[in-house]
Amino acid sequence: MRPLDKAANADALRRRVEPTTAAAPMPASGIAPLLKQMIADYAATGLPPAYLPTDD
Repeated sequence: MRPLDKAANADALRRRVEPTTAAAPMPASGIAPLLKQMIADYAATGLPPAYLPTDD
């Protein structure tokens, strides 16, 4: 490891960051895969869901 030159790092000169052309995020397509699997597992066993919301 080399020593850190804090004076040179503190001169506020930074490299310009150009905007990227990253792909747009994919739109949501319905229910999440893991949740879909969990719902299918509950439906296959016939058990009620582990969480039942209440009307409080």
